[in-house]
Amino acid sequence: TSSEIDAANVTDLSIAWTQPLTGRGPFGAFAATPLISADGVAYVQDLGSNVMAYDLETGEQLWMVEYEQPTIGPNGLAYEDGVVFGVTNDEIFALDADSGEEVWKKKVLDYEFGVAEGQNLGFTIQPAVRDGVLYLAEAAKAGGGRALAFDASTGEELWAFDTTDEPRRDRTASGGAWNTPLVDDAGDVYYSVANGYYSPNAPKFTQNERLYTNSLVKLDGETGELLWYYQALPNDFWDWDLHLSPVLAQSNGEDVVVTGGKLGYVFAIDPDTGEEIWKTAVGVHNGRDDDSREQLEGTLDLPEPPFQVLPGPYGGVETNLAVHDGKVYAAVVNLPGLVNKPADLNRPVAAVDFADGRGEIVRLDLATGRIDWSVEVDTMPLGAVTISNDLLFTTLFDGRVVAYSLDDGSEVWSERLPAGTNSPLAIAGDTLVTAAGFPQAGQEPQLVVFKVGAERITPPEAPAR
Repeated sequence: TSSEIDAANVTDLSIAWTQPLTGRGPFGAFAATPLISADGVAYVQDLGSNVMAYDLETGEQLWMVEYEQPTIGPNGLAYEDGVVFGVTNDEIFALDADSGEEVWKKKVLDYEFGVAEGQNLGFTIQPAVRDGVLYLAEAAKAGGGRALAFDASTGEELWAFDTTDEPRRDRTASGGAWNTPLVDDAGDVYYSVANGYYSPNAPKFTQNERLYTNSLVKLDGETGELLWYYQALPNDFWDWDLHLSPVLAQSNGEDVVVTGGKLGYVFAIDPDTGEEIWKTAVGVHNGRDDDSREQLEGTLDLPEPPFQVLPGPYGGVETNLAVHDGKVYAAVVNLPGLVNKPADLNRPVAAVDFADGRGEIVRLDLATGRIDWSVEVDTMPLGAVTISNDLLFTTLFDGRVVAYSLDDGSEVWSERLPAGTNSPLAIAGDTLVTAAGFPQAGQEPQLVVFKVGAERITPPEAPAR
């Protein structure tokens, strides 16, 4: 459903209803992109892996399936032909979209999970489904997570691809994918593969290119065979994932794939060859970009602690991009990693102080990668970016949902949510669905639905479970 929200009516956007969120994970209650069906139902998954369906008009909870498996996220759902697909830590499942009844569920992973840095993280991804095939991936695990394809009607595994080239030699938790893969019209699949949990003091035997970490890979959709890879950063030890969902767009009549990540760069790649068309640095960088390459060359000379690393491990382009009308839009987080003492150089993820987080909203030209404009944000923009006609929407960590003009990045509208948030949003018709998903002291997480010209209603209570 196309969006009706634009600069002419956005000031009439107001909260229509809210519903409490009960699931919890290490990073709040909700971090997924909601799904909105053509018949007016919102399908959402919280960070406890629970799945809910809501009537968008009334706010009534139509059904809920409780899994109660906390996840690091972002997780989320996919939809095709009346079936909703998702993951828990170790399972994949298919639910009837009308009733919530399980069509099938399958346990896929058989290892121990943990959410600390360097542990096996299981499934944390929002899957993709197309033409009866379900695509997803493990997040980081010892030896490297796998990209996977399943028959959407049965859950039968069709193929698996190891996202590291030596999965049985180096057992560091590595690779996998955090965000939804891209499936093109030929059925081939593009994954942005995450980093390895190495530290600056990683042992010599692990210091190599570490394929295919921090890489965009194109896989044959029928077999999972690697067609090409583009590695944005070899030997990464600053937790600078290339992890965003790839976007396929057209520039001057030619196809281009756009991606980016926590390393603070946006990339345009030729989808036929994997060759770089352009790359552009966004956000604040403080001179550490080439550290991992210099380590391979034996020329790395880190300063004595204390020092900061920008982008930090939760910085750069942390959440998904948008491409529209020849432009690329990114929400950038400027939050330093803190190396306070020599022992911190043994950590795979630098410490941060989230209170210090700031950000930028950036527009780049799709053809050249040149930055058209960038506007500063006084808190972290963690809600990805969503385009609606002449507006860009995102959510901010301090609990605001904001609309910016596509022309110059000026703020057009904002509204305070009931709690802090790191949640994306979805728009259909006159309706915007998001969540106050990262509560601070005294706040309660909630699903929040806005409509143009809404009068706030109280939804019916969910049935007792």
